[in-house]
Amino acid sequence: MKKVSVVIPAYNCGRLIGQTISSILAQTYSNFELLIIDDGSTDNTRAVIQSFNDERVKYFYQENHGGPSRARNKGIEESTGDYIFIFDSDDLMRNEKIELSVKAMEENPDADILFTRFSLVDEENKILREDYLKEYLTLSNLINTQHIDDNAYYIKANELLPAVVKSNFIGTSSVMLRSSALAESDRFDESLKNADDRLFWIRFSAKHSGIFLNAVLHDYRVVNSGITGQGMLKKGPNKISALEKAKLVCSGKELIGLLDKEIANNYLAMSRESKNKKDKKSQRIYAIKSIHHCPNFKAIKLFISSLL
Repeated sequence: MKKVSVVIPAYNCGRLIGQTISSILAQTYSNFELLIIDDGSTDNTRAVIQSFNDERVKYFYQENHGGPSRARNKGIEESTGDYIFIFDSDDLMRNEKIELSVKAMEENPDADILFTRFSLVDEENKILREDYLKEYLTLSNLINTQHIDDNAYYIKANELLPAVVKSNFIGTSSVMLRSSALAESDRFDESLKNADDRLFWIRFSAKHSGIFLNAVLHDYRVVNSGITGQGMLKKGPNKISALEKAKLVCSGKELIGLLDKEIANNYLAMSRESKNKKDKKSQRIYAIKSIHHCPNFKAIKLFISSLL
């Protein structure tokens, strides 16, 4: 049985997943299994994965779900490790990520989720931003530092939840979970095609304390064909659904108000995108929904312009 399980959902990522796998196999920590769940790829993803002659690489195939949530859940269910890393198929692990993460978690037995800093890279591996979280003041205030110092910061659940609601600073590929802390209900929402990770972090942080490892330990890749590159008309409905569900684990008007404001901003972006597509009906509908969740001048302007 391996100490660590790394779970990767994969869909039509044959062009880049080889680099991802190589970065994981090159870790300074070797006692891990790499579970790759192919979500019905139609390109050469399977061939690239199976070209790696390493017993730690385990390949699973399933019919396409349309999003990573079901594949992530499959990976969790098949995992045997004490710790589970959630990783994306186009990101890159830095060499000491697993070693440092395991060390930090074992030194903090009361923490059940760990996350780190990360960089932003393009499809050619050019670094666009060395520290993606540098400007996230909510995180900086939470750990009381803006410097990268390799320290691990313990964060109680009652501090982590409001921070995660206020600002989405947990990068999916930075996360490691303590498997013994996962209940059967601690799974990614399979009704969502995107934003299932954000919802999971909010739900989990409502009950569990965490560790922030203050080091850049993976490279988050921006791919135009991926979820990140999709417009809000496609991403927005799932993001909004996730935020509505997140409200169910939040108590107090402040946190719910923050989520309503974010929902309003998502509807605002959808209204603006509809305007660019000259779809006045959708522009008006989304503007009204934005105003309903949190009255704002920009949505009012979009609503008025949809009537002209």
